[in-house]
Amino acid sequence: MSLPRLLCATCLTLALAGTALLPASAMDTRSPPQAGSFTLQEPQARLKLRLVPGTTLATGYHSPFYQQNPATGAITLRTDGLQPFIRGQTASATVLREGTAWYFQQTPADMNASLHIDTWPSDQRIIIGRIQSPHGPVVELVADGHRSQVTVTVHDGSSARSIVAGTIYPDRNVSYAISSRPNGTLVVVVNGSRSVLAMPMAGTAPVMWFEAVAGQTGWHMPCHGDTAQVTFTSLEVRHPAP
Repeated sequence: MSLPRLLCATCLTLALAGTALLPASAMDTRSPPQAGSFTLQEPQARLKLRLVPGTTLATGYHSPFYQQNPATGAITLRTDGLQPFIRGQTASATVLREGTAWYFQQTPADMNASLHIDTWPSDQRIIIGRIQSPHGPVVELVADGHRSQVTVTVHDGSSARSIVAGTIYPDRNVSYAISSRPNGTLVVVVNGSRSVLAMPMAGTAPVMWFEAVAGQTGWHMPCHGDTAQVTFTSLEVRHPAP
């Protein structure tokens, strides 16, 4: 099916084509994160962000918002309410950003990650991964502690639509994969649950990149006490041959 027909057929109902179950063990045999292939974005001051290149991360960089376990390679991302204001609200996030941007029509793209949710923020919602563009998020995964589930949101300009993508294990572990293909297909797998979606029209023009995230949603009181923290035990971005 051509991309225009695929998009028209779904009309951003996200082709919520049924969800099939896969063995969780199929997502648990991954390599430790390779920090050198990412750029870290973390708070620097009340109105500033710091960008730390992968070459610096690979030398053992650490801060209150980023640490890598030298023995296991696991990466801990932490954020709190003292993050730069965005349109009058505080939406704090610490981000590991893929080092190279890409157009979805040109290359297949996969991000695979396994993580543990260490600390829930006050609203019990943490952004844990996304496809990002210069205009904002295209696809976003949000862990919800109240419902013990992960939702996937596809953004199309000023509109967005969310579905339940999978369940959070009682031990707070989540394994996920986000895959984009040049034919306009998006596949999201969360703890073995597989959802097939369509690339939104707003995502067909700009360049994009993957981000592993520890991020809060909505408004949070500006304070150090309102914290979100996740530890990525594996993290990999690939662009396999078409």
